[in-house]
Amino acid sequence: MGREAVTVAAGPNHELGGLRILVVEDMLLLAEVLRDQLEDCGSTVVGPVSRLSEAMALAREERLDGAILDVNLGGQLSFPVASILRERDVPYVFLTGYDDAHLFPDEYRAAPRLGKPYRNREFIEFMAAHFRRG
Repeated sequence: MGREAVTVAAGPNHELGGLRILVVEDMLLLAEVLRDQLEDCGSTVVGPVSRLSEAMALAREERLDGAILDVNLGGQLSFPVASILRERDVPYVFLTGYDDAHLFPDEYRAAPRLGKPYRNREFIEFMAAHFRRG
């Protein structure tokens, strides 16, 4: 996946500027791309983490404005992380290759999902729409 030029306003004045966003992704290269994209928009990335136990700890303990969750973390599903985030009223989105909503438990079928692969601009606009402040 190559990085394409971002034509949306980036940096600290972007809609994602100043937000603390948890990144849970088990593919190292993709995790680094996500970090770069978010930091280019002025966000602070918490993580990225690739293991369920680490993700759950950060979801419980960190101040977060949003979270990006890969569904499958090396065979473990990230739904327990989503549950913690929901209890804390932290918005989250699933970034996943799974396009069948029936693979998701009932309580997560309506959760925002962005399919892999995605385009850089699509990712940034999607995150801004779901993590928009106030």
